[in-house]
Amino acid sequence: MLEPPGMRSTALRMMTETALRVVGGHTEAGEVVRIAPAPGGWKLESSPGPGTDWYISPGWVDLHAHVYDGVTVLGVHPDTAGYRTGVTLVADAGSSGEATVDGLARYVVPTARTPVRAWLNIGSHGLVHLRELADLSWLDVDRTLGAIDRHPAFICGVKVRSSGAVVGASGLQPLKLARLVARNARLPLMVHIGEAPPLVEDVLDLLDEGDVVTHCYHGKVGAPWSADGSPSQALRRAIDRGVLLDVGHGGASFRWETAWRAINAGWPPFTISTDLHARNIGGPVRDLATTMSKLIAAGMSLRDVVLCVTTNPGQVVGTEPWVRPGGAVAHATIFRVSDDAPKGRTYEDCHGSAVPVRRCIVPEAVVLRGQFLPCAPDMAPAV
Repeated sequence: MLEPPGMRSTALRMMTETALRVVGGHTEAGEVVRIAPAPGGWKLESSPGPGTDWYISPGWVDLHAHVYDGVTVLGVHPDTAGYRTGVTLVADAGSSGEATVDGLARYVVPTARTPVRAWLNIGSHGLVHLRELADLSWLDVDRTLGAIDRHPAFICGVKVRSSGAVVGASGLQPLKLARLVARNARLPLMVHIGEAPPLVEDVLDLLDEGDVVTHCYHGKVGAPWSADGSPSQALRRAIDRGVLLDVGHGGASFRWETAWRAINAGWPPFTISTDLHARNIGGPVRDLATTMSKLIAAGMSLRDVVLCVTTNPGQVVGTEPWVRPGGAVAHATIFRVSDDAPKGRTYEDCHGSAVPVRRCIVPEAVVLRGQFLPCAPDMAPAV
């Protein structure tokens, strides 16, 4: 679908004339700015007048999505998960392994405007099917290290799905091999937790500072949380070691009750990600803004939610400062916060529970690689 003539220029003019409140990043919280054209891109300028319900933040990072489009059963195009929904960097979480990562880097990433990083699956063929760790002959430590050497700027870590539906009789061995690779490559691990076996405490005890536990608020049997929202002993030990909690919503890995209790007991996530893929993009996940809005509904502040998709994941994957010296914008997301959601609208988790919408985050545009890109499902060429 093509946009009506003049729609893009009208949207651009409206957004560049709007006062924006800064949230996240290292600029003064609550500062009111305007985004203005500059040689080779865009810059921030101070703006008179009060702020509105429009905001600007560093560009959003989705630390866990699946964008090996056209190859895996889960893949969506990087721009579908990326700039069209306000995201300026997508980290593909294990869709590719050592035998398939070259295809992701050569044939999918160059088709996208949205930058992509990759967590390399310890399973050699990645997510071509969804039992990638059930047979240990499908894991090759030396070849996985070789793939990391081929793509040092692209691969940001090692991914392992350490749950019974994936590992089968392999137990903890895939995790131990992934840990061996990650330590040799000096990269973090991202570990999917879910149904046992293996037991989650055995998984957590193998993780170190900087490693990421994704699906932290899943509601399956064996989740590492007590009934009052406090972490289990194994999870508390892991957090004390510097292990990071990631939401990784997905189609089966986010439960309202688990998230609400943990957050309100003082245990919020370090990062908020979607685990977006072809089977959940139509719901319950939809996009990163929806997941962010759910975490606000679960008790987090707007500021903390934004930090969980900007500064915090930026520390994991390594992103450049969003505003360069002189005010030039390297990457940013412009969004609105709506407090007037339609009556009766709800947010759904992965277990059939829903809560009423109170505040909705609505992405409007991104600044990326010197371009101003309005967020929309179908885009005309960018300015």
